[in-house]
Amino acid sequence: MYGKNGKYTDRPKWYSYLIMIAFILFLSSVLYYLVKAFVDSNDRDFGLTLLTAFSILLITPLVIYLTYHLFFGFRKVTDWELTEKGYKTTQTDLKTKETTSSEFLFSQAVQCLISPLSVSVYRANSTAKTRYNKYILLNIVYRKNDGVLDVFQFSHYDEAELYPWLVKLRQHNVPLEITDYELSKVPAVDLLPVVQHEVERIPYTLGDTLKDFGLMTVTTNKPNDYTLYMTKRLLVANKFVKNKLANKKIFTVQFLAMIVFLSLFYKEYNSDETLKLLAQIIFYISFSIFFILYLYGVPKIKFLVFLKFAGIFVLQWIIALLLVDLIIQSLAEPFVASIFFDIFRFVFYSPIISIVAILARAIRPALYHEKYRNDLEKLNRGKDTAAS
Repeated sequence: MYGKNGKYTDRPKWYSYLIMIAFILFLSSVLYYLVKAFVDSNDRDFGLTLLTAFSILLITPLVIYLTYHLFFGFRKVTDWELTEKGYKTTQTDLKTKETTSSEFLFSQAVQCLISPLSVSVYRANSTAKTRYNKYILLNIVYRKNDGVLDVFQFSHYDEAELYPWLVKLRQHNVPLEITDYELSKVPAVDLLPVVQHEVERIPYTLGDTLKDFGLMTVTTNKPNDYTLYMTKRLLVANKFVKNKLANKKIFTVQFLAMIVFLSLFYKEYNSDETLKLLAQIIFYISFSIFFILYLYGVPKIKFLVFLKFAGIFVLQWIIALLLVDLIIQSLAEPFVASIFFDIFRFVFYSPIISIVAILARAIRPALYHEKYRNDLEKLNRGKDTAAS
């Protein structure tokens, strides 16, 4: 969608067709030479022939899709216009010239909640912190023709496009409110009660400008997403894990596992000074489980959490190696060197392994995870207020 002065459209610009045609011609020429190379290969190099065939199978459907999209993908377009009465949406079929339109009317608006909206900025450097542009989102509660309440949302980064909306809402005596929480991720089924009364807000007084919103300001602060609706759903569905597995238990069992591992797999040491495959598989699977359990139990996953685990993990291995070497059996230096190689490689791979813990926290979160703990405190405060 692009446009200005209250008029927007998703109609493709003239150069969009040229770019797509040029891309289709380029891919078609590549496909031609690949097919020619495949026909002339005569199975002289099986690997190269297989790669050529795979490339042909990959590019052919892409060319077909782009060609189809060029002729039929731009058939239906939508135009939007801010009018004196409301916001009109018109859909047009470019082939049949048929149009359908609908209009959101300001006279139907009941209330308007202004919420922040963060849009991530492209990062050329993946190690840098994610930056966000600040927008605002208008969440307007309105009454449909059948009398049912619903929420209409509009967002823009330009003050010149947003200010007329707020002026027209004020002219229709629609109460304006503002919240610090972002509502862009609230699903449609929960949006109405959230906008109406659930999320914390204060009245907003419209001035001559919208400079107080800091539109298009670049920040590294993460979005303050509203998650209370999801916490309520998880509580009702009994999806929370209530009992926390203490770190002391995890690290104690992990240390005992190290002793057992060293005692059992010392004989697995072989001539090339590495652990055999079976021992390595057991090593990585076993200690990945301990690492995942540890990450699952922390309130919030951050860099210091990885640092703490790495320090304890390496220290435990040093103590375990010393104990086994002095009490159970002497450990050869090549074996110790091999073990240390896998220890530090495991620490290096830990961010990748943590993906499993992150998924587990999303599927089956715990009451003690920071995001949900804050929501639970709000719910408890609400109960205490209602009781008093």
